[in-house]
Amino acid sequence: MNSTFIPASDLKDLSTVELQSKFFQMSADVNRLRQKCGQLPMAEASLQNIRSELAQRRIRGPKP
Repeated sequence: MNSTFIPASDLKDLSTVELQSKFFQMSADVNRLRQKCGQLPMAEASLQNIRSELAQRRIRGPKP
């Protein structure tokens, strides 16, 4: 895992499956690295962006 920030705008074009996969992979990486490094502000902000995009998609529902 790298420390690059993932802005919300980069998530719009991903499919929901890709977004969920990215969320689960990043979540596992952040939890593992948090034990070694403490705080990971960019990774945690990226994870929050992914979480928010998934929540918005659930609210909007499937695309017609």
